Amino acid sequence: MSYSKIFFYSCIFFILGVFIRSIWSPDFLVAYVILLLAILALYLIKQNKLFLVLGIWLICLFLGIARYQQALPIATSDKIYFYNGEKMEFIGLINKEPDQRPDQVKLKISTQKIIINGSEQAVSGKVLVTNTLYPEYKYGDQLKISCELKKPEPIEDFNYDQYLSRYDIYSLCYSPKITLLAQNQGNVILTQIYRLKSFFISRINQVLPEPQASFLGGLLIGAKKSIPADLQSYFNKTGTTHIVAVSGYNITIIVSFLMLLAVNFGINRKQSFWLILVFLVIFLMITGLQASILRAAIMGVVCLSAGYLGRKSQVKYVLALTVAIMLLFNPKLLVYDLGFQLSFLATLGLVYLNPVLNQLLKIKNYKLKIVQVVFGDYFLTTVSAIIMTQPLILYQFGKISLVAPLANILVLPFVPLAMLLGFIVGLAAMIWTGLGWVIGWSVWLVLSYIIFVLEKLSGLSWAYWEIPKIGVWLMALMYILIIIFIFRFKKINLAKSKKVM
Repeated sequence: MSYSKIFFYSCIFFILGVFIRSIWSPDFLVAYVILLLAILALYLIKQNKLFLVLGIWLICLFLGIARYQQALPIATSDKIYFYNGEKMEFIGLINKEPDQRPDQVKLKISTQKIIINGSEQAVSGKVLVTNTLYPEYKYGDQLKISCELKKPEPIEDFNYDQYLSRYDIYSLCYSPKITLLAQNQGNVILTQIYRLKSFFISRINQVLPEPQASFLGGLLIGAKKSIPADLQSYFNKTGTTHIVAVSGYNITIIVSFLMLLAVNFGINRKQSFWLILVFLVIFLMITGLQASILRAAIMGVVCLSAGYLGRKSQVKYVLALTVAIMLLFNPKLLVYDLGFQLSFLATLGLVYLNPVLNQLLKIKNYKLKIVQVVFGDYFLTTVSAIIMTQPLILYQFGKISLVAPLANILVLPFVPLAMLLGFIVGLAAMIWTGLGWVIGWSVWLVLSYIIFVLEKLSGLSWAYWEIPKIGVWLMALMYILIIIFIFRFKKINLAKSKKVM
């Protein structure tokens, strides 16, 4: 077995360890048994070198379990969530950009001190504070907060506690009494990036009308909460919510389209790789380095590496390493972060399923040839991502859009253009508002087209179905069938190639 394969499966075993501990809470003795088996395998190296490989894989499995275990909260008096259920006074910093809603704002607080009987003691941990819109607070503000700390609980069929655990938030605070202690206490670079982002969006709102301005905000920074409800319903019914989610699904497809455009303009793979990489870096800066967008960009780079490396067999190693590193930093992403899951599945679809569909359309069939000529790579890219993500969407939401393939085909080619023009208009407006007004019509036209198409398609009576959520076993079966389809087709192609040779 080659070193690259050993490394690949080492990453897989680490991911498997994280997954096992995510869905099962065994006695940690099980993990130590795995570690002992790994040590035994390493002891038997002299008898057979395969025991070295087995030992490495078992160690990676143990490390995956141990990493997830280490990420679980331990309620001690120096942790803020130790005081859940009590009315407390604490001091902390706003560690993320405030999440503005129509009627409230959510502040993520990194706690520093807690005040008990008039004396301060050091604490750590995060609290999600829900406050009124005014007075306004900003990233880096140091606050003294008094409220009853509450433990997050599931809301109906939504696991709100698990959702917040991704960010290591285990305490909630409602109706707080807040005192501003100091300003500009956060990271200097992040402070400037957030200011740049805020100024950028404010200028876009000045030069574009609604709903185009809110739509562009969703495209560029994922600010879908400000999008009008009727426009949001268009996205839901046409299966295009990912456009304004800035998930890996969105970024991966956009990167794929940019690669296709680069090839059509005669730019080679290596040059297009670095050009698009620069685009992603600028995009991250403008969007404020949001964690979800950073993860999406990483998945986009993995997809980009497929074109750069030119070999699908190498991309699986890059993808496995990427997922392992992301889980090393935050193991809760694997099971609790839907955006991460959609990003991963969309990338798999583009890397593995897309080539299979491409080969199928090359069958000497007149009708299929017409489909390939009319829709081209955009059709295949869209369908690949939809097929790979649909079982998870059915499991999580029980929703299916019959017009999603058509909607994505008609809309997605214009998304990179809208984002590019949106950046240009925003930058121009930052220099001079009048200039933004002059060239703003270009992005307005593209955004209006997208809205028009989605509005008409969502209005079809058969466009959108809500069905009971499927079970986890049915979802697993659907993915098994997709995997069998991919590998079965590859074997048939391999057999044909050998016959030709």
